Amino acid sequence: MAKEEKENSKKQEKTEKEAPEASSSANQEEQQDENTPTMVALTFDEYDVLEKKIESLQADVEEQKDGWLRSRAELDNYRKRVQRDAVRSHQDAMSSVLKIFLSAADDLERALKNKPENQETQGWVDGIELILQKLQNQMKNQGVERMDVKPGDTFDPNIHEAITQEENPDFEEGQIIDVLQPGYRISDRIIRPAMVRVAS
Repeated sequence: MAKEEKENSKKQEKTEKEAPEASSSANQEEQQDENTPTMVALTFDEYDVLEKKIESLQADVEEQKDGWLRSRAELDNYRKRVQRDAVRSHQDAMSSVLKIFLSAADDLERALKNKPENQETQGWVDGIELILQKLQNQMKNQGVERMDVKPGDTFDPNIHEAITQEENPDFEEGQIIDVLQPGYRISDRIIRPAMVRVAS
């Protein structure tokens, strides 16, 4: 009797040990079943319909992407155009104002070409030179550059304005004989062309 009870006790312990292992194995199998994609049976007609729908959606995506890229390019071009127009408008306004100062600078330069040589007027001459220098510096600070034009340069109608054409033995045809009035520019834009005499 005692022997039978002992054997039953051992069987019960063995069953209790195997039960958690069986439970753990069952849980693992359930998790694997959850992770495994579910296979759905489709007919050929259903497959064709889905395939065509995918192709249609892909085509829509490409069309939307192309439209987005085109719109972005148009926006970039618009921004550049607006910026370019703003710069040009600023240059137009600056040119109108600066032309007034150019005339004043021309008058001061002409006055200094005929300055008196006596000592009594030297203070007056120094004052005029100082005013001219200050005026030129102010224009330079606004981006105005005086064009470097000198006798012997080839005439360019884009930056020069011919006042006269005359024969001159010292110059070849098309060369500048003399600069009557200097030219000015802002960046690559001509404010005023240089007025010149040209050899014919």
